[in-house]
Order: sequence, then structure tokens, then C-alpha cells
Amino acid sequence: MHDYFSKEKSDFLKKKDKSKKGCIDKDAVKIVKEINFKEGYYTTSSCSGRIVLLEKLSNKKNQSRWIFTKHDKVTSAEIFGLLKNQKFRFPIWFKQEPIILHVRCRDINSAKKLLKASRTIFRRAGIISLNEKKIIIEIIGSERIDTIAADKNFISDKIFVENLVKYANKNFDENKRKMGKLLSIIRKL
Repeated sequence: MHDYFSKEKSDFLKKKDKSKKGCIDKDAVKIVKEINFKEGYYTTSSCSGRIVLLEKLSNKKNQSRWIFTKHDKVTSAEIFGLLKNQKFRFPIWFKQEPIILHVRCRDINSAKKLLKASRTIFRRAGIISLNEKKIIIEIIGSERIDTIAADKNFISDKIFVENLVKYANKNFDENKRKMGKLLSIIRKL
């Protein structure tokens, strides 16, 4: 099993990044590299956190039009400018999303170790795949905002957008702080 894991890890890490962005977020690079450096782990996907505007065409995840994405803090001018200068037929959602990591673990003991360490910082850490050949841990931050910002009948006013951005950026800072703590813990595994 251990030889299988090492080969799988090597093969996986040689693959081209298939994410929409096409590369690892700059704020996630250190954590991803540290995890991938460890013998018993490798990341299968990662996002350091982001702020997005989505036009939801339906409630299905893949039926949204991405209007704006940034893996960093934003300004209210950026968001309000996008909202006021477009005509929307469907609801526009403002989302501030936290870190998410998917980590493949060599075995159940490796998974328990990572899970125990992660849960000291992130409440939402758990095993999402558990079988003989594949154990995957998911680590997700809890700092998030998910709210409607506009639709065909209204656009959020400037004061609302300013406050929304203030809290989203505050969450982004907390997310980065927790990522720093996670990096320190992973280095000690």
C-alpha cells in the first residue's frame, strides 16, 4: 500500500493544474508545498479563500456566471462599480469564501494526525473519503459571507456594499491568520 501511495503521489503532483485559475493561490503556496513535502500527504485541491460575484442562473452549482473573482481583499469601489454598471437578469450573489484544502493521506494514522492538528484551528475539518486505497481530509475555514447583492429589481446601495466589503476583508484577514497557524502546525507533523 505504501508503494502505491508514493507512486500515486508522484503521478498526481506531476499533473497540470486543472483549476479554473490554473495555479495555486499565492497565499496557499507555502501550505501546499509543506503538505506535499511530507511523506504521508499530498494536496488534491486548494483555495486560500476568495471574494466573488456570481450571477446565479439557477440553484445548480455549475449554472452560474462568474462576474468577479479575487483571492485577496477587495475595495467597495471594485464591487459597487461592477454592480451598478451591469444589467442583470438573474440574482447576483456576493460571496467571501475561506480556505479549503483537500489532502490525500497515506493511511488512517496519517489522517488522524492531520485531522487532530487541523481541528485545533478549523472546526470544519473531517474525513471525506475513507476506503482502503483513498483517505482524503477536507479542511475548511468558517469565515464566510454569502448574500444577495443585486438582481433585476434592485442593486445594493453604496453603504451596504461598504459594510459588506469591510466584513469580508476582516474575515479574509482572520482566514490568513489561521492559515499561518496551520502552516506552523503542519511543519511539526
